[in-house]
Amino acid sequence: MKKYFNIVAMLLLVLAVGSTSCKNEVDEIFDEDAVTRLENAQAEYTKILTDNGGKWQLEYYANDEEPGYIYVMTFKADGTVTISGANKWIGYINGATLGAIGYGSETSLWDVITDNGPVLSFNTYNKYFHLFADPYNIPDETDKDDDETGYGHEGDYEFDIMKYSNDTLYLTGKKHGIDMIMTRIDGSINDEQYMNEVVAMADSFFNAKIPQVYINLPSGERWIVEDGATQILGIYKEGADRITTIESYPAIITHDGLSFMNAITLDGYTIKNFIRQADGSLLCRDDNQTTMTADPLGTLMADTTLTWRMDLNSVGGTFATLINNIKSDLTSYNKSTLVYIQLAYVSGTGYTLTLNVKKGSSKYNPTYYCTVTKVGDTQVKITANGDADKAGVTYAERCAGIKSFIEALNGTTFDLSANSLLAPVNMKMSTSSSDYMVWNLQ
Repeated sequence: MKKYFNIVAMLLLVLAVGSTSCKNEVDEIFDEDAVTRLENAQAEYTKILTDNGGKWQLEYYANDEEPGYIYVMTFKADGTVTISGANKWIGYINGATLGAIGYGSETSLWDVITDNGPVLSFNTYNKYFHLFADPYNIPDETDKDDDETGYGHEGDYEFDIMKYSNDTLYLTGKKHGIDMIMTRIDGSINDEQYMNEVVAMADSFFNAKIPQVYINLPSGERWIVEDGATQILGIYKEGADRITTIESYPAIITHDGLSFMNAITLDGYTIKNFIRQADGSLLCRDDNQTTMTADPLGTLMADTTLTWRMDLNSVGGTFATLINNIKSDLTSYNKSTLVYIQLAYVSGTGYTLTLNVKKGSSKYNPTYYCTVTKVGDTQVKITANGDADKAGVTYAERCAGIKSFIEALNGTTFDLSANSLLAPVNMKMSTSSSDYMVWNLQ
């Protein structure tokens, strides 16, 4: 019996100590009422937003059917915020042609208010930001008629603040529930220059002239990416049926790379954020292995669906001399001028090298037949077939410079480099560092 009472006494002692400990923890956690905690959070986030120059990049999504849009926001302690952006909708409200990118910047008011938690509110109208929340008819880029639904983009202008970590605020749209992030940037940054760099970044990633690019997984599998220039990426596995398997994913191009609106999973690999590399490709920062690239340069230069036109102002060394000789010979022959030189594949004919020559109001197209062969990922070989159309024969006989140019190309293997591995629309063909030609994708 004594042993039984000892055990009971010990249990009562443990329970008493435990009860005191739990009460202390509760007191520490809930020593402030809900209103006070909200007021403290309100003050804390107000300070966070205005600290260190108060400048932030917002990755904004109006809905899940559009791409994202970058905004630069500068928050001040006096309750004002300057909001800057560059996109086609800003261009439109500024009077530009529908689809043309436009820049805009306007100062309005902001506040951190309280609801069930802290809320970032842009509480006075800013025409460059609230355009996504306005219930208006959205103009259609295809037929230029209005979308008569009258709901607009259905975007948010108030955001629940979910958390703050490493100079990043995690937000959720208060009305439509879309997750977004704000990242602190240097307070000395010029808004317009920053937005111009974002636009240039978009151009370096995707170009409608490049038919498709690829997501290269660590496993070696490739997924085809279409419509990258729209920032609504259509993605399907290489070798799969496109029609039945393609899925569309909204994305946003930032100052440093590309991010999908939501993480996506391909063959078991989950990816979301990509960073631009020095060679113009994209590297997934989630696994530091997955990349995004286009076809090799040699493949693109020899692609039978693409047309390349020489930039007559971007030639060097031997090729600069050859082009100058052609221009001089044309002037001497019939006072004509060289407009461009084009390399293309013609169905039923093969590869053609065509000069566009202008004399007065008349234009002539002497054409020479050749082959373009991929030698390696960064090399092609051009071989002249020795044939030409009637105009080509005449001009080669009258202008020695043209014949010399064709002879210089014949049998030559060229090294290739480009402005970007994702959107290589400007291809440099060279035989040495000083002997080169630049060809632009049409």
